[in-house]
Amino acid sequence: MSTNSIALLVLLALTVFWGVGGYNRLIRLKNAIGDAFSGVDFQFKDRHDLLLKLTEAAGEYLYHEPVTLTELMQARSDSSTAHDAVRARPSHAKLIQALMDAEQKLNEKLDNLWAASTHNLAMLADPKIRELAQQIITTQSKLAFACQAFNISVGIFNAARKQFPTLLITRLFGFTAAADLMIGLDSD
Repeated sequence: MSTNSIALLVLLALTVFWGVGGYNRLIRLKNAIGDAFSGVDFQFKDRHDLLLKLTEAAGEYLYHEPVTLTELMQARSDSSTAHDAVRARPSHAKLIQALMDAEQKLNEKLDNLWAASTHNLAMLADPKIRELAQQIITTQSKLAFACQAFNISVGIFNAARKQFPTLLITRLFGFTAAADLMIGLDSD
């Protein structure tokens, strides 16, 4: 075997090892996005449970405004559906956008509940309602921090996708950009 043949085989082997390494790095970073979403996932579940309890407790006071409660529960259901889709594919940008849209709608409906409750002093004075409201605020803060950790993982993955020579692996295997998750402290 000639020196040129050996050099060509070594170069080919190095290229294959580099390609496998780059691919594995992108997969590892994509999996890190999923791992970071587990923290978001926990806070979502906790928040949605609290919203259900709040709706049940507020229902005693807002029985004359069933539309407000029904809309809040529908928005919660829509958010849960979007959340389940993201849980299956946390690096999928369109699913993240659908979740953010559903969360914005949920926050609007929660704001409507608070607006309806301002005319009901007995509801505002209820210790159970006040405790649930405080827990929701605390959970919102935790959700915002979990989203920050998720967004850091997304940023690392997206940066790795753009770096040369990993960019070649990105294009060859279709690694699409992941999207940041912007929810949390925008509602009380």
